[in-house]
Amino acid sequence: MILKWVKRGALIVAGLLILVAIGYALTPKPVASEFARATRGNIRVTVDQEARTRVKDRFTITAPVSAMMSRISLKAGDIVEVGMLITVLSPSQPMLLDARSKAEAEANIRAAEATQSQAQSNVEAAQAQLDLATKEHARMQSLLKGSHVSQEDVDAAATKESAARAALDSATFGRQAADFRVTMARAALVENNEGTDLPGIEIRSPVAGRVLKVYRESAGAVMPGEMLLELGDPASLEVVADVLSSDAVRARPGMPVSIERWGGNAPLDGSVRMVEPAGFTKISSLGVEEQRVNVIIDFGSGRENWQQLGDAFRVEARLILLEVKDVVKVPTGALFVVPEGDALFVVSDGKATQRVVKIGARNGLEAEVKSGLNEGDTVIVHPSDDIEEGTRVKER
Repeated sequence: MILKWVKRGALIVAGLLILVAIGYALTPKPVASEFARATRGNIRVTVDQEARTRVKDRFTITAPVSAMMSRISLKAGDIVEVGMLITVLSPSQPMLLDARSKAEAEANIRAAEATQSQAQSNVEAAQAQLDLATKEHARMQSLLKGSHVSQEDVDAAATKESAARAALDSATFGRQAADFRVTMARAALVENNEGTDLPGIEIRSPVAGRVLKVYRESAGAVMPGEMLLELGDPASLEVVADVLSSDAVRARPGMPVSIERWGGNAPLDGSVRMVEPAGFTKISSLGVEEQRVNVIIDFGSGRENWQQLGDAFRVEARLILLEVKDVVKVPTGALFVVPEGDALFVVSDGKATQRVVKIGARNGLEAEVKSGLNEGDTVIVHPSDDIEEGTRVKER
């Protein structure tokens, strides 16, 4: 009899345990979520962009003509003064001739010398004609005194003398031209500038500063417009940030800028000096074509704070579009949109409560809550689709 009641009791206990297990299994489990607290602090709305430093006033020294340049001894970082000699440009060496060109040049010399001899003969013949015409004119003038010839005969002799003198002048000019042709023909065979006194051009520094970059150091031939070196003053630096055109329209001259990740221990202060009026197209690292605009930034900190920076150094510029202080803020990941506006889930007694809030300033990380939330309230960050009003939640 006792055994019978023991069996019944065991069955009853087992049934109760099964009912408890089924009830537990059917009870909704708390949804594990990421929690965050509403805190009080400052919020900055910024445009962050990689940037580079740039010397404000830079001067590129170029070769004005084709010439032979002497070696440039200056190095990057060297100090230069106004008028300091940089290099000397000397006349280029004559072009080397191949066998055919040399033979042609020698033949041209012989042809020019023959033309010169012919021109000399023409001068001598013209001189003889002039001598004869002069004597004839003088004879006619003597005969005119004795009335043996007419005045017309004297005038004709004078005309012949003038024509002979003009012919001599023409022959003389022809001989001079022939002499020049001989000189030109012989110049084609000149192989170097040795023994000649040809003036060079001295290239001097137009400003005082430092050498930023040496494009051409070794001596040799240079072409017109070839860059030799670049000068500037590293103490006069600015920052250039190429931002998206949609962000550039929000930037204004005088806007504060925080210059970070430049290598120092603390950010540097700066301000926008100018937003360039023209944009340009740039391909991003993802292959997307973007329209960008250069924003020029001046340093606000003293030179002693950033004297280690030089030209074309990488920095990160944060353009501060808006800054609000001492406000209640939450992570932007806690917000979502409902028909009434922005909302979030507040954790109260282990349950999620949806609350509509009024949002002010926001950036990519935090948002200002103007109303609907108190400092210290716990909110759910990135709530899943399983969470709704009254859902039990627990911190992940």
